[in-house]
Amino acid sequence: MRMHSPKFKDPLISRAQPVTLLTPVVEETLRLSGIPPNRELVIDRFMQGAPRIAVVHGSDDHPPAIGSKETARRISRHVWACGALPFEIAQSFPCEELSYGTEGAQYALLSRNFCAASMASHMEEHGYDGAIVIGVCDKMMVGNLRAMIEADLARQRRRARPVFAMLIPSLISKEAFATEEEKRKFEPLKMRVPPADRQELDSLLQRPLKPHVYAQVKIFLDRCFHRRVIQEGEKDDLERSLAKCASVPGGNCGASEASMVHRMMLASLGMVPRHLDILVKAPGDEQIGEMVKRLVLSMTKRERRMSVASLTRSNLLNAAAVWSATGGHPAWLMHLSYLADAIGKKLSMDDLTRKSSSVPQILAMNEAAGNSAYMMGVETENGGNSGIDTIMRTLAEKRLIEDRAPTFDGSWMQRIMDARSANGNFLYSTMTPFSPTCGSSGIRGNMCTAAIARTGGRRIGIDRFDRKLYLAVCYLGVKDLQAHLASSEGVLERLKRKIDRDDLFHAWQFNWRPQSANNGKGAPDPLTAQMAEWHKNRLWDFLVNDGSLRVMVVVAGAGPRAAGMPEIQMVCPAVPNLASLSVIVTDGRVSFQHEGISISQVVPEALDGGPLGAVRTGDWIYMDTACGELQVVQRNGNHSGFKVVSTKELLARSDLKKRVHELERRRLDLLPSFRVLMDHVSSADYGVSPASK
Repeated sequence: MRMHSPKFKDPLISRAQPVTLLTPVVEETLRLSGIPPNRELVIDRFMQGAPRIAVVHGSDDHPPAIGSKETARRISRHVWACGALPFEIAQSFPCEELSYGTEGAQYALLSRNFCAASMASHMEEHGYDGAIVIGVCDKMMVGNLRAMIEADLARQRRRARPVFAMLIPSLISKEAFATEEEKRKFEPLKMRVPPADRQELDSLLQRPLKPHVYAQVKIFLDRCFHRRVIQEGEKDDLERSLAKCASVPGGNCGASEASMVHRMMLASLGMVPRHLDILVKAPGDEQIGEMVKRLVLSMTKRERRMSVASLTRSNLLNAAAVWSATGGHPAWLMHLSYLADAIGKKLSMDDLTRKSSSVPQILAMNEAAGNSAYMMGVETENGGNSGIDTIMRTLAEKRLIEDRAPTFDGSWMQRIMDARSANGNFLYSTMTPFSPTCGSSGIRGNMCTAAIARTGGRRIGIDRFDRKLYLAVCYLGVKDLQAHLASSEGVLERLKRKIDRDDLFHAWQFNWRPQSANNGKGAPDPLTAQMAEWHKNRLWDFLVNDGSLRVMVVVAGAGPRAAGMPEIQMVCPAVPNLASLSVIVTDGRVSFQHEGISISQVVPEALDGGPLGAVRTGDWIYMDTACGELQVVQRNGNHSGFKVVSTKELLARSDLKKRVHELERRRLDLLPSFRVLMDHVSSADYGVSPASK
């Protein structure tokens, strides 16, 4: 039965049932927002085709969602005041940080795709015209954004109303520190450890107690326990004391350095209202009111250039520039490709990493020095910087962005006119950037057709790791690696058993001796002559203690189709010097907090028969990130030089087929509904997007 004029072209309200079912839902949203329900007015708005807006926030068990429920209800009040119909939605989404080190970590990344499918079906089935999404979790926000892009494009094909959206990052809570009383509890332990360990502990206790800092303190205590420096009861008491300090909203991922990057990336797409990208306190009613008015006006006018798909399309390359300017977060390599796929564009890792050569890093924080996300938020609130507007103004000065691209507050050209200039505290100018590059680059070779190399905190000492020969120590999946990281010298012992004395000597000679000596044209220096006589164990101990051993930890079988692409946390409680010797290579992800060099998102992944799965413990690997090269090599005769192994030879190794079969067997342990999704995703190079087989 048709209930109103067909001029609205609204299939939802052309039938009686949706209106009668949704009216009580709106009434409940109004009641929770403190507005007396008015059924007649609700029905009138339905019949008149008033915009239907979903106000989406995280579920109660999602740490970054703390405090968002009240903001959502204030937004609902303003949506109602603007003549639209609000619907409050609590979206259940898992927190990846809660799953680190468990089986659940395999589901973290692809939860984004589940989120997109869930929200897209919500938009279509309930007929929402747009949404205001509150949150900072990158996977939740990007999943929601893709869902709305898909719904927008589907409706445009049907010549129906476009879909509009605004994104509101959640609050940054004040970080937590260990109290003086809690620090004093560590004094007896400090007296029993060497000066280097005492300095390490002092440094950790001065930092904000974020999850990774708390984890490092726990690792320190575990190490002391294994060395019998501390008893189990004392260790437990110290862990409990720190847990009390850290168990506050400021200790969650929403207050981390990575969360600041997520805020800037979301804002670069033009859907975060001005002055709402960095918040240390809830936005005022005036800010919310203006934001909602702009959204409702665009929806009423049906401005297609402001729809969610149009804004994403217009700002995608701007976002790629901001990716490099904010430090090159590896997750956003996939997220940007994922969003590009949604709007029908192809944006590969190579396309994105090329930005790092032209766009310097201008955002930098250092929690150890007090330059935390919260302190940046305080500076923003006091007018010291303008958040994303300062970044866009700085990049626009060098024509590194398209400043004519639209946002809900006008074009970037209009927005940045009043933005504060970079002052060098958190945001730097392009003339004196924090770093000429974000430290991320594309890489390829006989091990992969594409991968992302990230130098992390080692950017200054890259020469000690680049253009070097590495000895590979290989793992199939993350589980075995974690077990070895937690055991005394597990990773290094695995390597030591598989290599011979010549592997150690010739790799060292290539890496650290002058090239003339490597070519055999000059007389060997005294140290080389001396080391040539050493047996394997003595040579091994010297290289480890000297820091000149170069190890490549290869984790195959962690890709999106094999294991859901879990994030690897390279934490070494029993071997603290492993990080100073190694580079990690994986077809999975590596934590943004990892300070060493990593090569992640290797394509093709091992499950698809990628050569990464054929690498063996003891293989020689040559890395040159400056030239984008990663090659399995072999010794060239009796000299310390090498020759590159062909990809065909790697793929012919019998190990590869056995490992693929083992990965397929391990997949059977994953949830069946999840395996269905894993079978239909693209490679990491294209964002792990939905794909037909």
